[in-house]
Amino acid sequence: MAVTLTRPTAIGQVEPAIPPSRALRGAWILGFGSLALAFPLYVYLVFGTDADRGTMADAMVVQATIGYFLGIFAACLPIPSLRGWTRYQRLQATVLPFVIASYVTHLTWELGWLILHERIAEAQDSAWAYAWWNYIDGGDLRYLNPDSHFLMMEVLSVTNGCVGLVGLILLRRSRFTDVRGTLLVMSTAVTHTVLTWYYYGSELIGGLESTDTSSFMDFGLRFLLLNSPWLIAPWLVLAWGYQTLARQFALR
Repeated sequence: MAVTLTRPTAIGQVEPAIPPSRALRGAWILGFGSLALAFPLYVYLVFGTDADRGTMADAMVVQATIGYFLGIFAACLPIPSLRGWTRYQRLQATVLPFVIASYVTHLTWELGWLILHERIAEAQDSAWAYAWWNYIDGGDLRYLNPDSHFLMMEVLSVTNGCVGLVGLILLRRSRFTDVRGTLLVMSTAVTHTVLTWYYYGSELIGGLESTDTSSFMDFGLRFLLLNSPWLIAPWLVLAWGYQTLARQFALR
């Protein structure tokens, strides 16, 4: 789904969509595009050139962290072509990439793991399973030996992606005037916050049994930093939703 930006000049007035600048599109392509290309690249390096799996896992987490932060928060950068944008426009250009990236992740990587996690655990040396084993190689053993609580957390995450996708479809079809779409997207922000805190909290309370605290790559990047956008961006989604609802109700 393409990112669409509305131009709300005043309460009750929504102008036609404005195209993102070339620089902003470039940042999105560089950030999210690098993530899409990373999986086939690292599969080739590990299975085609016998590259060290631990090194590849570390490289992937660095690339993924940079890719997510750049893709999600690109509109917050001092890009000259965005100087005339309002705060709402920058906010929306941050929120939409975040929710789209989140829902795509939920409905591809997480859904695939949820369905195939038992087969994935037995397929360490299979190229098809490396998209998940790259993360396991990095040290998060919960994806190798999940308990019922962790499985349920992933079920809720995938469900959240389905709810958010419906919300985005409603917004796109209505040109961002459908209140239901905004409310659905806002509801996923609440779930993102709860699930992310559960992800962190359950591991911390459990004594970090599945995380190598002596490794900066494992603990600092993979556990803390890589997941941190899901602690920050949901609050931006709620702020965007509040302002969007005000405009939508004013149009009625």
